Amino acid sequence: MSADALREQIRAQVRTALGAGQAKDDPASVAALMRRFEAGYATVNAEAIVACFAPDVVWTLPDARVLHGRAACLAFLKARFASPTGPKFSDSHMKVLGQTVVQNYKVGVPLPGGQSVTLDGTDVYQIREGLIAVKDAYWKQIGAPKPAAAAPAAAPATAPQGVVVPLRVGSAAHAQALTDLFKRLAASPALLQAAQSGLLRFDMRVDEAAVMAVAAAAPAPAPHAAPATSAMAATTATDPAACCSSCKAGKACECKGDACDLHDHPAEDIPELKGVIGEKLLKTLPPSVKTVRLHPKAVMTPLGKEALRKRGITIERGNKP
Repeated sequence: MSADALREQIRAQVRTALGAGQAKDDPASVAALMRRFEAGYATVNAEAIVACFAPDVVWTLPDARVLHGRAACLAFLKARFASPTGPKFSDSHMKVLGQTVVQNYKVGVPLPGGQSVTLDGTDVYQIREGLIAVKDAYWKQIGAPKPAAAAPAAAPATAPQGVVVPLRVGSAAHAQALTDLFKRLAASPALLQAAQSGLLRFDMRVDEAAVMAVAAAAPAPAPHAAPATSAMAATTATDPAACCSSCKAGKACECKGDACDLHDHPAEDIPELKGVIGEKLLKTLPPSVKTVRLHPKAVMTPLGKEALRKRGITIERGNKP
């Protein structure tokens, strides 16, 4: 064979190969490919769908997951078709633009509670050598109707039962814990209000034999000892925050007198001033002092009186000789 004949044979083979490739990618061939692809969905045939894919196909799902290769696409399609809650496709329209295909469709997606929503979908395909090489899926979810909210539960006809705290008294430790509990109630107006309104209730059960044994084993009080405060009496104590403004601020109590009956604690000692009372002497008083007692023979100077006024200290006249 001459060189010219060989060259002509090579040209003929190239033209044949190019013509076959172009035949695969012409609009008619692409349209036929997409019809086979849609037929696979219509017959729920995962294998027929995957046969339209290139071996290295890349499929991007609407939720941004990406499937690579035929095996991954086949497994995904089989799982989707096996699920009773899978999406339902309808109203499909395709446009073949050379090696690109744009498909518009409707997709029904089930929602919790037996509801469903219909979305607009768009897929973009890239065709290579007569097979789908790329599939990008987009579902327009912005503005989609939301599932109806469940109807609010009807309000109960009766008042709330509140919180029931079980109390068990059968030992000295239980009795002490009960006393501490009542003291906490007495110190908290919010807890007292909850108990009075029934939102906070106590279910107390007493082991009589154990309580009697504890009482018999308790030491007798000293002859002149102050009576102990019972757990129930603790609930009648006045809230410390209900006293003077100094108590509310967490400072020393400003109750007057030698004892504070309201809080069951000694009142703040009132210093007694003697001799000549001037400004220099008053500077030695602690800042917490709000009341002073003057000895009957004490002499108050004008400067001392002015210093007391500036500090807001009141004068209590002593009655001792």
